[in-house]
Amino acid sequence: MRTLRKRYYFWLIKAYIKRWKRTILTSLLVGFIISGCGILLLNFYILPSIDKKVQRIGVFGTYTPDKLPENIISDVSYGLTSVNEKGEVHPAAASRWEIKQNGKEYVFFLKKGLSFQNGDKLDAHTLPLTFKDAKKKVIDDYTVAYLLDSPYSPFLATVSKPILHEDFSGLGKYILKDIELNAGYVQSLVLQDKTDRLHRKILYFYPTQSALKTAYMLGEVDEISHVISPSLDDKNLAEWTNTKVEEDIDYTQLVTLFYNNADSNLSNKKYRQALNYALPEKFSEGERAFSPFPPNSIYFSHTPNFGISDIEIAKEVLQSSGVDKDNIIEITTTPDLEQTAKVIASEWKKAGIQSKITIIDEIHHLKPNFQALLYKYKLPIDPDQYTFWHSDQVNNIGKYKNLRIDKLLEDGRVETNADERVSIYSDFQKYLLDDVPASFLYFPMEYTITRK
Repeated sequence: MRTLRKRYYFWLIKAYIKRWKRTILTSLLVGFIISGCGILLLNFYILPSIDKKVQRIGVFGTYTPDKLPENIISDVSYGLTSVNEKGEVHPAAASRWEIKQNGKEYVFFLKKGLSFQNGDKLDAHTLPLTFKDAKKKVIDDYTVAYLLDSPYSPFLATVSKPILHEDFSGLGKYILKDIELNAGYVQSLVLQDKTDRLHRKILYFYPTQSALKTAYMLGEVDEISHVISPSLDDKNLAEWTNTKVEEDIDYTQLVTLFYNNADSNLSNKKYRQALNYALPEKFSEGERAFSPFPPNSIYFSHTPNFGISDIEIAKEVLQSSGVDKDNIIEITTTPDLEQTAKVIASEWKKAGIQSKITIIDEIHHLKPNFQALLYKYKLPIDPDQYTFWHSDQVNNIGKYKNLRIDKLLEDGRVETNADERVSIYSDFQKYLLDDVPASFLYFPMEYTITRK
């Protein structure tokens, strides 16, 4: 019985196919063509269009979630104020502010209608900005004050710190959608444009410049920025036909030669001046600097002793310093600045100054009794450089002491009038550059490498 039923269905299907053979074949052919077109459309139009909206970016450095670079967090949020590249402070989440009690009270008037990306509105009650040495006081829903123990004019720059909710929701264009950690350090994170769900930035973090450039070469990322050099081993990425390399000057960092002002020879001001005069007029690694302020800053000043590089003057000052010509200065630096150290040693030799170079892996390996330290340090967004040069500060690594400089630094961090601060820091530069506790060399060149 089962056999007869199977035969019946077999002959029924056979007859159906025979009758509708052309229709079935036509349908299969049309279906195949439509499927093929769909695959082509997906692979060559839809997916590339989506992929164009996904930026895969390589980032150099190791960071914890609470210490991400400012340029990344600025995509997620912004602060009460913002500081431009000239050092000028402008409104951001706050529409305006008032400074009271001789600089000990800062009152901020919040813009209305701002919301975190999680939907919570921003007001004086939900504002999460807190500071160790400032007491927050809510005046009304959109007015908040910070009370300081003592006047501190850099506070306006301090509150430019991006405002972030506990869940990392911010006020900016991008939402922090995902973050991947390894042993507490950020491996990757995803930033999504809140106005376009398809537009995303996927950032991958690499511990070394070599690893960063290798990731680009292997196609793991399509863009890398803040690159010290476009070359890796014998490969120059600038020569790749599908690669665009852009040069820029990083005015947030300054390569500096710090002198140990407590050293028996380097405590001699004329000797330090001779060393400074003997330095080259240019450095191929960046833009020549003669001041601790970038040239685009409103606080930058051309002092009378600015920008002098002259071997003959160096020889004359060296002779009048009384320091033995056979004295050998040890230049300590890290591997990335070894070439700069060699250039310095070569120029010093022309002036009759002997030197040797010592390479250390990390700055914390520096000996307390170093003589000259070649080091790249990050400049503050506010002109206040109290921690670097004031005589009682731990970060004053050159053990520099000058009561006039101390007073100018003290005045600069309590003066709230911008014009008065410009005048104070003009004097600061004049006397600092004359004293030469360090030689300011260059703002480093950096590269952004992008796949076309």
